[in-house]
Amino acid sequence: MIKELIENVTGAPVSEAVLAMATADIKFNRIKFGKRTSLLEAIKIAAACAGTLAKCG
Repeated sequence: MIKELIENVTGAPVSEAVLAMATADIKFNRIKFGKRTSLLEAIKIAAACAGTLAKCG
C-alpha cells in the first residue's frame, strides 16, 4: 500500500534502497527527537529519497 502511494507520487518504481533510505531518515530525524510521522510525511520523505537516489545515478 505505502509502496504504491509512493510510486503514484514519484511516478517511478520504488526500490528497496529508497525504502531503506526513508526508514533511516525517519528513524534518525523524527523518532530520536520524539516526533511522530504521519503517512503523508512518510510519503514526502520517501519521494525526496527517490529523487536524491535518482540524481546519484
